[in-house]
Amino acid sequence: MTTTQIPPAIPMNPTANQQLTLKFLLLLGCYFALHIVLRVLISDSLDYDEAEQALLGQWLLPGYTEQPPLYTWVQFALFRLLGENAFAISLLKNSLLFFTYVFVFLSGREILKDTRLAILATCSLLLIPQIGWESQRDMTHTTLVVCAASASFWQSLRLVKNQSIINYCILGILISIGILGKANFALFIAALLLTLLTFSEGRKIIFSPRLLVSILIVALLTSPYFLWMFNNQDIVFSVTHKFKLAIENYRLQGIISLLSKIFLFLTPMWIIFLLVFPVCFVRNQSPHADFHHRLIKRYLLILFFILLTVVLVFKVTYVKDRWLQPLLFLVPLFFFSRLDSSLISPKRFNIFLGVIAVTATAIYLAFTIRVAGASYIDRFPRLNYPFAALADDLRQTGFSNGLIISNNRFLAGNMHIQFPDSTALIPGYRFENRTTSHNLSAAVVLWEADLFPAMPPELESFLMKTYNIAPTAHPVNYFEHRYKYGRTETVKFAVMQFPLSDSPTK
Repeated sequence: MTTTQIPPAIPMNPTANQQLTLKFLLLLGCYFALHIVLRVLISDSLDYDEAEQALLGQWLLPGYTEQPPLYTWVQFALFRLLGENAFAISLLKNSLLFFTYVFVFLSGREILKDTRLAILATCSLLLIPQIGWESQRDMTHTTLVVCAASASFWQSLRLVKNQSIINYCILGILISIGILGKANFALFIAALLLTLLTFSEGRKIIFSPRLLVSILIVALLTSPYFLWMFNNQDIVFSVTHKFKLAIENYRLQGIISLLSKIFLFLTPMWIIFLLVFPVCFVRNQSPHADFHHRLIKRYLLILFFILLTVVLVFKVTYVKDRWLQPLLFLVPLFFFSRLDSSLISPKRFNIFLGVIAVTATAIYLAFTIRVAGASYIDRFPRLNYPFAALADDLRQTGFSNGLIISNNRFLAGNMHIQFPDSTALIPGYRFENRTTSHNLSAAVVLWEADLFPAMPPELESFLMKTYNIAPTAHPVNYFEHRYKYGRTETVKFAVMQFPLSDSPTK
């Protein structure tokens, strides 16, 4: 039986490597810049997570909701610099995504010892729907924590080579960013530290006295948030139901959920790998067996056992695929670490990049069609909501600025964008305490009438408790408008207005 030999790749000199790197980073930057342009042009309405940032970004606080505050802190700064609009929101998200890809690329060059392999591994992130698509569609805190995880991993690789005090300071800052980004960063850092402990190179990093500098930086940067958490435990733990805890058959349900979500998270990426580079599924073809290759393999193994332990100990019966983003983004590096660079012929390299180009184009088209073509697919996303038209209705009633109260973050954040001089709030997070220093004379209460023909109960109790306003004390007006890009489809809003006293009832 004869074996077909793949012609070896032509070695690249340092100049060619540098040119290829610069070209790749430029194309990567253009890709995300075009996403910003598309997002701004397609709609001035905000999706759910975007609207949440418009709501929370009104203030600079040590904590806001059940999520850590760093993303909102950065968004707050961009709002003050660029205005409260879709551009400022999209700029932050796509900048974080760009740097995530950059850090994965830098880690890839360190681990794979080949610029072409690093490019392919980085581009493979587009083949993970949660990263390539969902992060563009509507994610905030998750994009930050994945960026922090990719940067922390790269910084760990740098510490292997140079355990300087500066590198430990950078590590402390990056870990702080991850902690202040999203709670599941703790699982990533736990898996990374345990992995490093299994290598002599890693133990030199962890047991160095200089690690105390990293710990001190983390303590200093995160202590205001942890103090806020201690004083606001009702808010922090208000969404523990997301984990869907159960008693009966929780082991089996949790394991099935974990395995299925890992499988779906990595699909279709593994299918493309199987079609283009099937040999990496059979045996390890890489001639390297150094620390870096063993590190990435052992990290994934330890991570799986950590996830399995969390599922069983905390009786988690439903795992959401987006929770896996800051944990499994390194899988492309593992796949390509199993390949000898000589197996990546120019033909296979171009085929894989062609698949990536098609995927990138498909993401652009899908993002456009889901909004501009919503009427034809009979499904209207939040970007189709006609908030500008609703704002015009309110202006005609005499409302120009004041207090905007809604039962959810989506409506409150969007209407704050339409009335940037107003203050928007929702029940349950004590944001009403932020309005006492404002000179507000009028208030509007807003909800979606298609879902709640009458005022939602949570708004009723909030108005009575905070402002001593009965839900029947003032008339309710209904405004109906066609969806953006809609033909005849409409959405109806309910609005109640009332005069506002100088301060809410405590």
